[in-house]
Amino acid sequence: MADSRGPRLFADLNNVFKRDPNIDEYDILPVLEPTHNRSPFLLQEHKLGVEAWAVKVLMKYVATRLIGWRSQNPLVKFIDPTEVLNLTRALILFNPDNYTAWNVRKELVESGFLNIADDLQFGALVLSKHPKSAETFIHRRWLFQQLLDHCLSSRLDSNGSVAAVPENNTDSSISMDLIDVDIVASPENDGPLSMDQSLECSRLFKLHTQLEMRVCARAAERYQCNYHAWSHRIWIIQHCLNCSLQVLLSEMKETEAWNSTHISDHSGFHYRQFLLTELHKRQEKLSLSISPGQLVHREMAYVCDLIRSYPGHEALWYHRRFLFCFMLNTHPLDQNSKLSCKSPNGFSVYRDQGEEALKRHKTFLIAQELELVNTKQKLESSSKYNLMLLSKYVHWLQTLLTST
Repeated sequence: MADSRGPRLFADLNNVFKRDPNIDEYDILPVLEPTHNRSPFLLQEHKLGVEAWAVKVLMKYVATRLIGWRSQNPLVKFIDPTEVLNLTRALILFNPDNYTAWNVRKELVESGFLNIADDLQFGALVLSKHPKSAETFIHRRWLFQQLLDHCLSSRLDSNGSVAAVPENNTDSSISMDLIDVDIVASPENDGPLSMDQSLECSRLFKLHTQLEMRVCARAAERYQCNYHAWSHRIWIIQHCLNCSLQVLLSEMKETEAWNSTHISDHSGFHYRQFLLTELHKRQEKLSLSISPGQLVHREMAYVCDLIRSYPGHEALWYHRRFLFCFMLNTHPLDQNSKLSCKSPNGFSVYRDQGEEALKRHKTFLIAQELELVNTKQKLESSSKYNLMLLSKYVHWLQTLLTST
C-alpha cells in the first residue's frame, strides 16, 4: 500500500526550492523517526537539511511516479513538464546515479523547457553531497557539449562579427576566442545574434567554464582520490579551454598548493602528470625562458622536497616514478633542459650518434638517480615505511637498469 506521506513530502520539498532557489548545500539529518508534526526539511542560509526518515518515503513515491510515467503506465495520470522536472530533482538529490532521471533532464534541456544554467547549478548542488557521482559529471559534460555544439551552429551573417572555425581545424576542442553561446538560452534558438549578444554569450561561457573548475576543486576537496572530479577537470581543459598554454601553466601553479596539502591523494598528482604531458606536446610554443624539461626538473625537485618533508606517502613515490620515466623519454630531445648539462657529451651529440648513445644516456640517468636515493635520500628517511617505499623505488630503478 502506498504511503500517504509521499505526496505531502514531495510538495514540501518543492516549496523549499521555491522559497530559496539558491540552495548550495544539503545533507541528511540523523532523525530516523518523525518526532513532531512539522516538515522534515530544514532550511537556513541556503543550506538544506533533510531528516533521514523522510528520504525513504519520498524516494519511493517519486521513483514510482516517474518510472510509471516513463513507462507509459496507464494508471499514472498525465504529468506536466514542471512536475517531471521536480520529480527528477527529488530523485537525483538522494540517488544521483539514477541515469533514467538524468536522461529525462536531458530531454527537458533539448525541448527548451530546462535551461542549461539551471541544470549546471542543480548539478553543483548534487555534488555538494555526492562529490564522486559519476553520472553527475557525465551529465555536466553533456551540458557543456550542448553549449559547444550550439556555439558552432550559432553563426552570424556575413558582417563577420564572430570568427568562424577554420575548415581545416581537426581539433575537436574549441578556442575560447571562438565561443559564441548563450548559456541561458534554449538550444532551439538558432537565430543569428547581434554583436552585443555575441560578446555577452562569450563572456557567460567563459564565466561558467571558470565556475566549473571551482566545482571540480570543491568535489576533489570533499572526497579523497576523486578521480571523477579530476578527470572532469581534464575534460574541461581539453574541450572548453583548448589546452591553452596559459591555462596549463596556470594550473601547474594553482594545484601545487593543493597537492602540498593532499600528499596521499594520487589523483591530484595524476592531474599534474596530465598537465606536464600536454605542455611537452606543445613545447615548440613555449617561450625560450622555460622548457618542458625544466618544468619536469622543477617538478622532480618539488616532489623530492615533499618526500623529505612528509616521509611515508606512497603517492609521492609513484609521482616520482612518473617524472623519472618522463625524464628518460623526453629530455634527450630537449637541449634547453638543465638536466642535459649533467651528461658528459650533451644530448645533441647523443642524438647524432643514434640509439646506442641514447641507451648510454638512459643508463647514466638511472645510475645517477640510484646514487641519489642510496645516499642523500636514504639518510633523510626517518621512518621504516618510508625506507620500505625507498627500497621499492630502488628495486624499480634496478629493473629499469637491467632492461636498458
